[in-house]
Amino acid sequence: MAHETTGETAEMTAAEKSSGPAGGASVWALFQRQAALSPGRTALVVGGTELTYRELDAASAALARRLRSRGASAGRVVCIRLEQNAVAVAAMLAALRIGAAWAVVEPDQPPSRLRALLADTDCAVVVTSGPDAALEGLTDIPERLDVAGLDVRELLEPGGTADEADGADTADTAAAADLAGNSGPAATGQAEPPEQTPAYIVCTSGSTGTPKGVMVSRGSLAASIEPRPEVYGEEHATCVMAMRLSFDGMLGGMFWSFSNGHTLVLPDDKQLKQVHELGRLAGEHDATHLIVVPSYYRALLKESRLLPETLRLVVVAGEACTPDLVRAHTERLPRAVLVNEYGPTETTISCTVAPGLDPAWSRIPIGRPWRGAEARVLDDRLREVGPGVHGELYIGGPFVALGYAGQPGKTAERFVADPFGPPGARMYRTGDIAHVDGSGSLHYHGRSDQQVKIRGARIELGEVEAALEHHPAVGQAVVVCDTGAGEPRLAAFLTPVVPGGGMPAWSDLRAHCWEFLVEQAVPVLFRTLERMPLNSSGKADRAALLQLLRSDAGEADRSGTANAGSPAGEGASGGDAGGSGQAADPVRGVAEIWAAVLGHDEAGPDDNFFAVGGSSLRVIDLHKQLDARWPGVLRVGELFDLTTVGAQAEAITDRLGPRPDGEDDGPAEDIPAAYEL
Repeated sequence: MAHETTGETAEMTAAEKSSGPAGGASVWALFQRQAALSPGRTALVVGGTELTYRELDAASAALARRLRSRGASAGRVVCIRLEQNAVAVAAMLAALRIGAAWAVVEPDQPPSRLRALLADTDCAVVVTSGPDAALEGLTDIPERLDVAGLDVRELLEPGGTADEADGADTADTAAAADLAGNSGPAATGQAEPPEQTPAYIVCTSGSTGTPKGVMVSRGSLAASIEPRPEVYGEEHATCVMAMRLSFDGMLGGMFWSFSNGHTLVLPDDKQLKQVHELGRLAGEHDATHLIVVPSYYRALLKESRLLPETLRLVVVAGEACTPDLVRAHTERLPRAVLVNEYGPTETTISCTVAPGLDPAWSRIPIGRPWRGAEARVLDDRLREVGPGVHGELYIGGPFVALGYAGQPGKTAERFVADPFGPPGARMYRTGDIAHVDGSGSLHYHGRSDQQVKIRGARIELGEVEAALEHHPAVGQAVVVCDTGAGEPRLAAFLTPVVPGGGMPAWSDLRAHCWEFLVEQAVPVLFRTLERMPLNSSGKADRAALLQLLRSDAGEADRSGTANAGSPAGEGASGGDAGGSGQAADPVRGVAEIWAAVLGHDEAGPDDNFFAVGGSSLRVIDLHKQLDARWPGVLRVGELFDLTTVGAQAEAITDRLGPRPDGEDDGPAEDIPAAYEL
């Protein structure tokens, strides 16, 4: 549990409240002030590591020295290629400390995102953990800071082996100043960088196939964080973030916590992927605040018994919030206030907020702008429309990002002159359709383009199509997002580069996609067509493709070959659903169940479930159907290790033999699926 040093209380002191976040102060200055006001209070908990404000400040100072020694400085970029841990958080703060911009690109992100970042920015240092295959073969590779095996607490030891081995500046005077919490810009004589200096870069999907790096200034970050206590509250808090560091939605809770002396609790990769582990983490640390993507929260609510009674506010962001989710929250956690936030990456974390959602509402609004932000619904001539009229949503004011790194043309397309602001002001054209209701709240009505959201990730269908068309065998690719089965999934329709030519196996197409796309953007289904259907404008007819997809699903349901709504292979010879638990052919039976859950039978015995279209949320259905055929043999938690048909069938075969008298596996665990962000 997050702890307090002896003599400190969990509540903020009167002095701390009276000196609360000053308007216009940078988030770095606010973090430093908290390190001085409450150095022994727990600032960060992640992966079993706890750091106080003093320790986190010192760790960031030590990393800042290493980054400087490799050329990082104000205006340059530090790329962080680490899994979610304390060193990664300290590296973000270290970049902020020296005026550089950080960009988190985790090791499992596609190499194309790292390549695009390096091509579009002045990247000084890449922080890695051991060899990085994505960097091999590139020209002009930045300096590397390898932190493999580094325990963050080694950074708290002045002149310790970590600094000596690294060759960084380990002068005793500098280390002493850092450990005393006096090593910020004021102590070193370094001026606070201008507010237009980039603070961070977030890599997002690009409609033309090339990822974009959204560049956000220090001033915009400060403007986004400063009003949050008005909604999140001012009492001491423990904030759990069910997100990854590369997701900009993480930054709202992170810097609200660090600016106000709260405790930030982050899951490591394993805890984030398994929803029940995230719930246990929140309970272990008596979380008061939870910030989460709606689809993840829907799964987490099924484990609401794990969430602590101390929880008083839940923020959902990154996807549309639905009335059924609000009702489920109200039924299970009636004491916690539910807040909906909205905002593209280009408008700094979130730009509108709707607190206190009501389960009686038929539509859930995205709310009103945060204090300081501006939101307008405009027609195609940039005139404001009246209440209830649909138009495109534009965001103005200090929340607007600097633009896309190294891509002035794309920046000019989306960041346009603001006719409502002072000379030189810009507003961001979101591409979202919205209206304002009679009370002044905004409501979201979808996109004006081909952008979709899948499990919190922003996906441009054009990027997926461009990735597929990079394959030498693919002529044209059209990707559609199917929501007919509940969870959104992508389906790719392909024509061969040579008419009548063959098409690669699904496994080859997926492997090709992994080189360019994040996990959520890899299509679940692939279908080859002789020619692409066209609409009256001569463009690919996406509506016809969706209808074709659903017709295929209907045919599969009628034939019984891929009916995900019932246990697969019911009545078939692949297994015995009777009381004996014996099966003539577990491999065949498991394969049938996979086909039912995935909606296709293209998975081989050695294919990874998550690599052939199985999302973590589908693990629930997979376990239910396996348990229906072989009751109690496999536990749902094991399916994250037994990820192939062969491994699951082997485990079933091994466990169906005679058991010694009195031995029992016990009831199957009712644990929800994992989730990737």
